[in-house]
Amino acid sequence: MASQQIVFDVPPGQFDGRVVAASSKVPIVVDFWAEWCTPCRTLEPILERVVASYQGRALLAKVNVDKDPQTAVLYGVQSIPAVKVFRGGRIVGEFMGALPESEVTRILAAVLPSRTDEFVNEGDRLVETGHIEEAEKSFRKALEENPEHTGALLRLGTMAAEGGDAAQARKLLSRIEENAAEYDAAQGVLARIEFGDRCRQKGGRAACEQKLARKADDAEARYDLACCLAAEGDHGRALEEFLKVVSSDRNLRDQARNAMVRIFSLLGPGSELAAAYRRKLASALY
Repeated sequence: MASQQIVFDVPPGQFDGRVVAASSKVPIVVDFWAEWCTPCRTLEPILERVVASYQGRALLAKVNVDKDPQTAVLYGVQSIPAVKVFRGGRIVGEFMGALPESEVTRILAAVLPSRTDEFVNEGDRLVETGHIEEAEKSFRKALEENPEHTGALLRLGTMAAEGGDAAQARKLLSRIEENAAEYDAAQGVLARIEFGDRCRQKGGRAACEQKLARKADDAEARYDLACCLAAEGDHGRALEEFLKVVSSDRNLRDQARNAMVRIFSLLGPGSELAAAYRRKLASALY
């Protein structure tokens, strides 16, 4: 993308189209300025350098508040220079004043997509359209750029697990630390791998069902069956069987409780099924 396209002026009456709507496709940094403003002239080249460093992954829009005071008032600009970052039609970051370049870089880096993020986003788009091999290549490019990118680690680890490469999945997912946003999801995938390992060790689902049919109060058989169900993605039945173990067997109670918690991670924070069984688990324990 040419430099003259990265930096552009927004005439009065065009802010909604050129910035708000356009930010759904690419993030736009907006510089509210005026010709008489000395700090604005200091900040201008800094903003241009920082935004240009994103190589087209972000644009810089300039709004002259003297020519378009209505837009400035609408977005709460009380002093200039004022900078606001739009993504997806809304403000995701902002600051005021002629800050040093290092500070501008830090602020914008928190809200603008890195090259690594773009590889991950492209991989997600490829997954949605069914181009799995191309998506994996994009995730691997992200990991080459940033070996600790947790989004890429999670996606590649999940792909490895789904492809049956448990060792590679563990290697990737174990690198996601507890403070990362993807940690719970990674733990969920690792749990699914462990459930599958346990199920295979016990002879598979049919063997576990037969064993439980012969002896309905066999808590270990019930636990093993629950592991098989969880590995197959039948989370509702798995949680119900684990809950029965929690309620009936003191020796396996903690193990079954931990298994349920790991399924909650696998289901994610918005799951109604997880929320329902959290309440049932709390009742069984307390």
